Amino acid sequence: MLRFATGLASGAVVGYCCPKLDALAPYAAPVEDAMRALPFPKPQLKLTYFDAIGVAEKIRLTCALGALPFTDTRLSFPQWAAVKPTAKFGQLPLLEVDGDTYAQSGATLAYVGKLTGLYPSHPRAALRVDEALGLHDDLGAAIRPSFAVMRDEALSLKERQRRQAEMRARIADTTLPCTFAHYERLLQASGSGWLAGPRPTVADMAVLAQLRWLTSGAIDGIPASCMDSYPQLKAFYARACSLPAVDKWLAAHAK
Repeated sequence: MLRFATGLASGAVVGYCCPKLDALAPYAAPVEDAMRALPFPKPQLKLTYFDAIGVAEKIRLTCALGALPFTDTRLSFPQWAAVKPTAKFGQLPLLEVDGDTYAQSGATLAYVGKLTGLYPSHPRAALRVDEALGLHDDLGAAIRPSFAVMRDEALSLKERQRRQAEMRARIADTTLPCTFAHYERLLQASGSGWLAGPRPTVADMAVLAQLRWLTSGAIDGIPASCMDSYPQLKAFYARACSLPAVDKWLAAHAK
Protein backbone atom coordinates (compact mmCIF):
# COMPACT_ATOMS: atom_id res chain seq x y z
CA MET A 1 0.00 0.00 0.00
CA LEU A 2 2.83 2.38 0.89
CA ARG A 3 4.57 1.58 -2.39
CA PHE A 4 1.36 2.32 -4.31
CA ALA A 5 0.80 5.61 -2.44
CA THR A 6 4.43 6.65 -3.01
CA GLY A 7 4.18 5.83 -6.72
CA LEU A 8 0.91 7.72 -7.06
CA ALA A 9 2.35 10.76 -5.27
CA SER A 10 5.47 10.66 -7.44
CA GLY A 11 3.34 10.44 -10.54
CA ALA A 12 1.28 13.41 -9.40
CA VAL A 13 4.43 15.48 -8.83
CA VAL A 14 5.81 14.56 -12.24
CA GLY A 15 2.44 15.20 -13.83
CA TYR A 16 2.36 18.64 -12.23
CA CYS A 17 5.93 19.61 -13.02
CA CYS A 18 6.23 18.24 -16.56
CA PRO A 19 3.77 20.66 -18.12
CA LYS A 20 5.42 23.66 -16.44
CA LEU A 21 9.01 23.07 -17.59
CA ASP A 22 9.99 23.32 -21.25
CA ALA A 23 12.71 20.67 -20.81
CA LEU A 24 10.11 18.17 -19.56
CA ALA A 25 7.38 19.16 -22.01
CA PRO A 26 7.80 16.05 -24.24
CA TYR A 27 6.94 13.86 -21.26
CA ALA A 28 3.92 15.84 -20.09
CA ALA A 29 1.27 14.45 -22.43
CA PRO A 30 2.11 10.75 -21.86
CA VAL A 31 2.20 11.20 -18.09
CA GLU A 32 -1.09 13.09 -18.07
CA ASP A 33 -2.69 10.52 -20.38
CA ALA A 34 -1.60 7.72 -18.02
CA MET A 35 -3.03 9.56 -15.01
CA ARG A 36 -6.34 10.18 -16.80
CA ALA A 37 -6.56 6.46 -17.57
CA LEU A 38 -6.63 5.66 -13.86
CA PRO A 39 -10.09 4.54 -12.71
CA PHE A 40 -11.06 7.76 -10.93
CA PRO A 41 -14.76 8.68 -11.09
CA LYS A 42 -15.71 11.18 -13.80
CA PRO A 43 -18.05 14.09 -13.13
CA GLN A 44 -21.67 13.80 -14.24
CA LEU A 45 -22.08 16.20 -17.16
CA LYS A 46 -25.20 17.54 -18.82
CA LEU A 47 -24.89 19.93 -21.79
CA THR A 48 -27.96 21.93 -22.77
CA TYR A 49 -28.29 23.75 -26.09
CA PHE A 50 -30.48 23.88 -29.18
CA ASP A 51 -30.68 21.04 -31.69
CA ALA A 52 -28.16 22.81 -33.91
CA ILE A 53 -24.41 23.12 -34.46
CA GLY A 54 -24.04 26.58 -32.96
CA VAL A 55 -21.57 27.31 -30.19
CA ALA A 56 -22.13 24.04 -28.32
CA GLU A 57 -20.92 21.72 -31.07
CA LYS A 58 -17.27 22.31 -30.21
CA ILE A 59 -18.03 21.09 -26.68
CA ARG A 60 -19.92 18.04 -27.95
CA LEU A 61 -17.10 17.13 -30.33
CA THR A 62 -14.48 17.52 -27.61
CA CYS A 63 -16.42 15.20 -25.31
CA ALA A 64 -16.88 12.72 -28.15
CA LEU A 65 -13.21 12.73 -29.12
CA GLY A 66 -12.09 12.57 -25.50
CA ALA A 67 -14.50 9.71 -24.65
CA LEU A 68 -16.05 11.86 -21.94
CA PRO A 69 -19.66 10.78 -21.24
CA PHE A 70 -22.27 13.53 -21.08
CA THR A 71 -26.01 13.99 -21.41
CA ASP A 72 -26.75 15.87 -24.63
CA THR A 73 -29.94 17.85 -23.97
CA ARG A 74 -31.36 19.71 -26.97
CA LEU A 75 -34.13 22.26 -26.57
CA SER A 76 -36.69 23.47 -29.07
CA PHE A 77 -37.21 27.24 -29.25
CA PRO A 78 -40.53 27.02 -27.35
CA GLN A 79 -38.80 25.00 -24.63
CA TRP A 80 -36.02 27.59 -24.44
CA ALA A 81 -38.56 30.41 -24.07
CA ALA A 82 -39.89 28.67 -20.97
CA VAL A 83 -36.41 28.00 -19.53
CA LYS A 84 -34.70 31.31 -20.38
CA PRO A 85 -36.00 33.40 -17.43
CA THR A 86 -34.27 31.09 -14.95
CA ALA A 87 -31.23 30.14 -17.04
CA LYS A 88 -27.83 31.30 -15.82
CA PHE A 89 -27.03 34.61 -17.58
CA GLY A 90 -30.18 33.97 -19.65
CA GLN A 91 -28.20 32.11 -22.28
CA LEU A 92 -27.18 28.79 -23.77
CA PRO A 93 -25.19 26.59 -23.75
CA LEU A 94 -25.26 25.49 -20.13
CA LEU A 95 -23.10 22.77 -18.64
CA GLU A 96 -24.14 21.01 -15.45
CA VAL A 97 -21.23 19.45 -13.54
CA ASP A 98 -22.39 17.18 -10.72
CA GLY A 99 -25.50 19.34 -10.37
CA ASP A 100 -23.77 22.74 -10.52
CA THR A 101 -24.53 24.86 -13.59
CA TYR A 102 -21.97 26.82 -15.63
CA ALA A 103 -22.40 29.10 -18.64
CA GLN A 104 -20.15 30.56 -21.38
CA SER A 105 -19.12 28.21 -24.17
CA GLY A 106 -15.44 29.15 -23.97
CA ALA A 107 -15.24 28.33 -20.28
CA THR A 108 -17.07 25.04 -20.65
CA LEU A 109 -14.94 24.10 -23.68
CA ALA A 110 -11.77 24.69 -21.67
CA TYR A 111 -13.16 22.60 -18.80
CA VAL A 112 -14.02 19.53 -20.88
CA GLY A 113 -10.75 20.02 -22.74
CA LYS A 114 -8.83 19.74 -19.49
CA LEU A 115 -10.80 16.68 -18.44
CA THR A 116 -10.04 14.93 -21.74
CA GLY A 117 -6.46 16.11 -22.28
CA LEU A 118 -7.49 18.03 -25.40
CA TYR A 119 -6.52 21.30 -23.72
CA PRO A 120 -2.80 21.08 -22.89
CA SER A 121 -1.48 22.02 -19.47
CA HIS A 122 1.95 23.09 -20.74
CA PRO A 123 1.81 26.91 -20.92
CA ARG A 124 3.32 27.26 -24.38
CA ALA A 125 1.20 24.47 -25.84
CA ALA A 126 -1.88 26.08 -24.29
CA LEU A 127 -0.80 29.40 -25.81
CA ARG A 128 -0.88 27.85 -29.29
CA VAL A 129 -4.35 26.46 -28.63
CA ASP A 130 -5.61 29.81 -27.32
CA GLU A 131 -4.13 31.56 -30.35
CA ALA A 132 -6.13 29.35 -32.72
CA LEU A 133 -9.24 29.73 -30.57
CA GLY A 134 -8.78 33.50 -30.74
CA LEU A 135 -9.01 33.37 -34.54
CA HIS A 136 -12.10 31.17 -34.24
CA ASP A 137 -13.70 33.63 -31.81
CA ASP A 138 -12.81 36.65 -33.96
CA LEU A 139 -14.58 35.09 -36.93
CA GLY A 140 -17.65 34.32 -34.85
CA ALA A 141 -17.71 37.92 -33.58
CA ALA A 142 -17.51 39.21 -37.17
CA ILE A 143 -20.50 37.11 -38.24
CA ARG A 144 -22.83 37.72 -35.28
CA PRO A 145 -23.93 41.27 -36.25
CA SER A 146 -25.35 39.88 -39.51
CA PHE A 147 -27.78 37.85 -37.40
CA ALA A 148 -28.45 40.58 -34.84
CA VAL A 149 -29.52 43.10 -37.50
CA MET A 150 -32.55 40.97 -38.30
CA ARG A 151 -33.80 41.54 -34.74
CA ASP A 152 -33.58 45.33 -34.96
CA GLU A 153 -37.24 46.34 -34.77
CA ALA A 154 -36.34 49.99 -35.38
CA LEU A 155 -35.69 49.04 -39.02
CA SER A 156 -38.15 47.92 -41.64
CA LEU A 157 -37.92 44.31 -42.79
CA LYS A 158 -36.65 45.45 -46.16
CA GLU A 159 -33.88 47.53 -44.57
CA ARG A 160 -32.90 44.68 -42.25
CA GLN A 161 -32.62 42.34 -45.22
CA ARG A 162 -30.60 44.88 -47.18
CA ARG A 163 -28.15 45.41 -44.34
CA GLN A 164 -27.80 41.69 -43.70
CA ALA A 165 -27.07 41.01 -47.36
CA GLU A 166 -24.44 43.77 -47.33
CA MET A 167 -22.82 42.34 -44.19
CA ARG A 168 -22.84 38.79 -45.53
CA ALA A 169 -21.24 39.87 -48.81
CA ARG A 170 -18.42 41.53 -46.85
CA ILE A 171 -18.00 38.40 -44.72
CA ALA A 172 -17.89 36.11 -47.77
CA ASP A 173 -15.58 38.37 -49.80
CA THR A 174 -13.20 39.61 -47.11
CA THR A 175 -13.57 38.12 -43.63
CA LEU A 176 -13.66 34.42 -44.54
CA PRO A 177 -10.71 34.56 -46.97
CA CYS A 178 -8.61 36.40 -44.40
CA THR A 179 -9.44 33.99 -41.57
CA PHE A 180 -9.14 30.86 -43.73
CA ALA A 181 -5.68 32.03 -44.85
CA HIS A 182 -4.70 32.47 -41.20
CA TYR A 183 -5.94 28.95 -40.41
CA GLU A 184 -3.83 27.58 -43.24
CA ARG A 185 -0.76 29.39 -41.91
CA LEU A 186 -1.31 27.75 -38.52
CA LEU A 187 -1.61 24.35 -40.20
CA GLN A 188 1.56 24.95 -42.17
CA ALA A 189 3.47 26.09 -39.08
CA SER A 190 2.27 23.11 -37.10
CA GLY A 191 3.26 20.60 -39.78
CA SER A 192 1.14 17.94 -38.11
CA GLY A 193 -2.16 18.42 -39.90
CA TRP A 194 -3.57 19.99 -36.72
CA LEU A 195 -3.85 23.65 -35.82
CA ALA A 196 -1.93 23.85 -32.57
CA GLY A 197 0.43 20.95 -32.04
CA PRO A 198 1.19 17.32 -32.80
CA ARG A 199 -2.27 16.00 -31.97
CA PRO A 200 -5.86 17.30 -32.01
CA THR A 201 -6.95 19.79 -29.38
CA VAL A 202 -10.05 21.77 -28.45
CA ALA A 203 -8.98 24.32 -31.07
CA ASP A 204 -9.34 21.72 -33.83
CA MET A 205 -12.78 20.73 -32.57
CA ALA A 206 -13.88 24.38 -32.38
CA VAL A 207 -12.71 25.16 -35.90
CA LEU A 208 -14.18 21.91 -37.23
CA ALA A 209 -17.59 22.82 -35.81
CA GLN A 210 -17.27 26.33 -37.24
CA LEU A 211 -16.36 25.05 -40.70
CA ARG A 212 -19.26 22.59 -40.67
CA TRP A 213 -21.60 25.50 -39.97
CA LEU A 214 -20.09 27.81 -42.58
CA THR A 215 -20.14 25.16 -45.33
CA SER A 216 -23.62 23.89 -44.48
CA GLY A 217 -25.35 26.18 -46.97
CA ALA A 218 -27.72 27.21 -44.18
CA ILE A 219 -26.38 30.77 -43.82
CA ASP A 220 -27.84 33.15 -46.40
CA GLY A 221 -25.07 34.86 -48.35
CA ILE A 222 -22.35 32.41 -47.28
CA PRO A 223 -21.86 29.83 -50.03
CA ALA A 224 -21.33 26.21 -49.07
CA SER A 225 -18.26 26.32 -51.33
CA CYS A 226 -16.56 29.03 -49.26
CA MET A 227 -13.73 26.66 -48.23
CA ASP A 228 -13.03 25.24 -51.70
CA SER A 229 -10.04 27.50 -52.45
CA TYR A 230 -8.16 26.43 -49.32
CA PRO A 231 -6.66 22.96 -49.87
CA GLN A 232 -4.86 22.73 -46.53
CA LEU A 233 -8.02 23.71 -44.68
CA LYS A 234 -10.06 21.19 -46.66
CA ALA A 235 -7.51 18.50 -45.83
CA PHE A 236 -7.72 19.46 -42.15
CA TYR A 237 -11.52 19.26 -42.30
CA ALA A 238 -11.43 15.79 -43.86
CA ARG A 239 -8.82 14.58 -41.38
CA ALA A 240 -10.77 15.86 -38.36
CA CYS A 241 -14.03 14.35 -39.61
CA SER A 242 -12.32 11.00 -40.15
CA LEU A 243 -11.17 10.65 -36.55
CA PRO A 244 -13.07 7.51 -35.46
CA ALA A 245 -14.79 9.10 -32.46
CA VAL A 246 -15.69 12.24 -34.44
CA ASP A 247 -16.89 10.23 -37.43
CA LYS A 248 -19.10 8.16 -35.13
CA TRP A 249 -20.53 11.27 -33.49
CA LEU A 250 -21.26 12.99 -36.79
CA ALA A 251 -22.88 9.88 -38.23
CA ALA A 252 -25.11 9.49 -35.17
CA HIS A 253 -26.25 13.11 -35.41
CA ALA A 254 -26.51 13.56 -39.17
CA LYS A 255 -29.58 15.41 -40.40
